[in-house]
Amino acid sequence: MYVSFNALQQALRLIDDLAELDDPACFPKVALSGLSQLIGCDYLSYNELDPGPVLIHAVVHPLDELPVSLELFDAHIHEHPLINHYRNTCDRRPRKISDFLSDQDFHRLSLYGEFFRVMTVEHQMAVNLTDPGPQIIGIAFNRSRTDFTEAHRDLLDVVRVPLGTALLRVRRRQSAGQALRGADPERLAGLTDREVQVLDLVARGRTNAAIARTLDVSPRTIAKHLEHIYRKLEVTSRAAAVYQVTP
Repeated sequence: MYVSFNALQQALRLIDDLAELDDPACFPKVALSGLSQLIGCDYLSYNELDPGPVLIHAVVHPLDELPVSLELFDAHIHEHPLINHYRNTCDRRPRKISDFLSDQDFHRLSLYGEFFRVMTVEHQMAVNLTDPGPQIIGIAFNRSRTDFTEAHRDLLDVVRVPLGTALLRVRRRQSAGQALRGADPERLAGLTDREVQVLDLVARGRTNAAIARTLDVSPRTIAKHLEHIYRKLEVTSRAAAVYQVTP
């Protein structure tokens, strides 16, 4: 495996950007924009598929509008070699259509004739961000000319686990934030507005340093707020504090 130092630096910056997200709806746009700088392609897509498989959500970068309906993709989705591979195996690694089909065999698919041909896609590489299970969340890189190289595959293999971890983290943050916002007001009555704000960010999985940056104060100030929160809630840890006030 060979990944250049510059590519690793870009990848780390992307992971740092994703680590700051609180809203899962922002994940596709940030991830695709960053990945487009790492691996050259005509466009990328973030895709969520249910067990059908049926495409239930898609974000395409940088296209504002697709030249063909996604209903045509769904109509022939059962032919997609990468989706079938990820559905039927525990493999999450980057795979290319050319790993499974020759150009001629790819062109024989109705999926190609009805969808990929119109999208001018001749080569695709994808990665599955989810653990083996009924749902697939994948990112696909698309090209009209040359196929992706093994160096591209190696680079995507390096970032696939951090990408999946970042997606899981932002989803957990959203759930934790929703739980805290639904907390019984009586449980929060003894806390100041700033302490509730700090506890909300704690529930979202933020470190003291990250909370300090968000609130434009020092990490030492955040540590003091946490001390006061622990004392008021009669707990001794971050996790216990969040548990104490959430339903």
